[in-house]
Amino acid sequence: MRSAQVEKNASKVLKAIFGFILFFLIGSLLGTFVFLIFFWFRPAQVIVPDVAGMSVDRAKQILQNAGLKVGQIHGEGLVQFTVPQEKSRVRKGRTVNLFCEEPRKLTVPNLVGAPRETAEVILQSMGFKVRIAQMPFKGADGRVMGIYPPVGTELKKGEEVSILIDVGERGRD
Repeated sequence: MRSAQVEKNASKVLKAIFGFILFFLIGSLLGTFVFLIFFWFRPAQVIVPDVAGMSVDRAKQILQNAGLKVGQIHGEGLVQFTVPQEKSRVRKGRTVNLFCEEPRKLTVPNLVGAPRETAEVILQSMGFKVRIAQMPFKGADGRVMGIYPPVGTELKKGEEVSILIDVGERGRD
């Protein structure tokens, strides 16, 4: 009876070992097959072109011709660098972000004495945000009395310039 039990246990162990070896071999073959397919049929790769020093429009054109997409554009002016970096090997169709120079600085013009509407138009056309402060003062109505930041200050496009406007003397009709 013991020998039958021993043979039965041995048979179970052999079946378990055979099953393990069979699944191991099948898994290994499938893994190798998937690995080879991945490398045989992987997406085409391209090298990111060097677009530093170019305008954004020209850089976009070159990147698109290389099979890449243009993502976010940070800053203004000429392209300084890209992410991923130039000469990197990436999948075709990858998005490339452009990082440009800081916006050029603009000089606050001298508009003291100019009419309010003229000063606003000039400052807005230059790219500044305009903030109006009004104050009654003896003198001509609607003229710029002062400007802040001071005339000649260099600011980035989109920064705020405040102008102080004369609204006329109090009590005048």
